[in-house]
Amino acid sequence: MRIHLHQLHQFQTSKPLVQVDDSDEWIQWDYCDLEGLPPEREKGSMTDMGKIPKGQWDNLPTTFTATNDKEYKIEDIHSYMPS
Repeated sequence: MRIHLHQLHQFQTSKPLVQVDDSDEWIQWDYCDLEGLPPEREKGSMTDMGKIPKGQWDNLPTTFTATNDKEYKIEDIHSYMPS
């Protein structure tokens, strides 16, 4: 599954449950290193919430850490749901 930068930022706060590979087991997302990537939204004003930055597919991380402290490949996620 391809996940763009905006979704990764949302996953950081919502910590969804994901299924990886062909497993039926649900794993809870915990952390993904987004250091050095654009923010979730560019700076806006009080009434403008900002726009989503360009380059949503460039140089994205390839792994995430689950709550069980194991690392998984983001591309191996085949489904996710809110936790």
